[in-house]
Amino acid sequence: MSKVKIGLIGLGWIGSEHARNILANNNAVLSGIADKEKANIDAFFKENRFNCAYFDDYKTLLKSDIDAVVIASPNALHAAMCIEAAAAGKGIYCEKPMAITLDDCKRMREAVKKAGVKFLIGYHRRLNPLYQYVKKLLDDGKLGRAFLVESDYIHYVPGDLPIWSWLGKEDIAGSIFHAGSGHNVDLIRYMCGDITEVVCMKDTFLPRRQQVETEDTALALFRLKSGALGKVHCCVGPIVPFTFNFKLFGTKGSVINNKVWLEDIPKFDQPGHENDCIELPAGWIPDNVQGRISETWNKLMDHFVDMFVNDIPSLNDIDDAYKTSAVCFAAIESAKTGKIIEIKD
Repeated sequence: MSKVKIGLIGLGWIGSEHARNILANNNAVLSGIADKEKANIDAFFKENRFNCAYFDDYKTLLKSDIDAVVIASPNALHAAMCIEAAAAGKGIYCEKPMAITLDDCKRMREAVKKAGVKFLIGYHRRLNPLYQYVKKLLDDGKLGRAFLVESDYIHYVPGDLPIWSWLGKEDIAGSIFHAGSGHNVDLIRYMCGDITEVVCMKDTFLPRRQQVETEDTALALFRLKSGALGKVHCCVGPIVPFTFNFKLFGTKGSVINNKVWLEDIPKFDQPGHENDCIELPAGWIPDNVQGRISETWNKLMDHFVDMFVNDIPSLNDIDDAYKTSAVCFAAIESAKTGKIIEIKD
């Protein structure tokens, strides 16, 4: 097709970002928006000098002539909306997390496969230039065999923000670990393959007006199918700027954020030569600001459009989305039971 007609469900903060990215793509048309809050739609139309069909019921949007839908609703609604979109034959961009229960993730996977529709999960950091660079080094063998990989999601979210009316509520948002550190789990899987074992500890430490029901801090350790080990640290609320660390240690080289050390760089281990490395642009380190080169929401939306216009395969399809979710649910189960959880499916 020359242009893909996209509908959007949910015009909150992230939904508005997706809408702007659709509008910025010359091969896409934002054909309709569904949101129960008419004020959200009016404000978006005015701010962006734009207009299209709008609905207070997403089911009506799914009955329209759109080719695909972006689901940016509250987490607990993802499963039902995805399943109905698949049944309606619409391609799906589902904002993360996939769903708030593993059973719902299974139902989504079955529905998408049965309908044969295109699917993309909203883990945009695979397209970050830093991680694209590291992935190529790995694929080219320049880092050798990866044996340890780590990633941190540390995000200061003040305790008095309205978001806490639903974030951290188990029946609305699911776990904070899945919602935030799903990014890290997905990145580890993208780099080093599937995860087979998980052990995790979690708790709630930080003050806020409305109590978190799940966790605000978690530490998870993994064993990968390759034999490598992994670690994810999730913390929402600490007194520190947004931090998304990444470390990978291979038998021929190592990566710590934007610095790469290789075994053929002389004297790297000697005093005064600590910075004898490949130093990539600091701007590639994630900063959680949409529109900058490190935060590639726009690139992932462009990829979604290309899935239809140029018929390219999904970078992160329903099977990948399910596997990342399964690891996150296993981490939460481990924290609750104190056991190492084996991931079989």
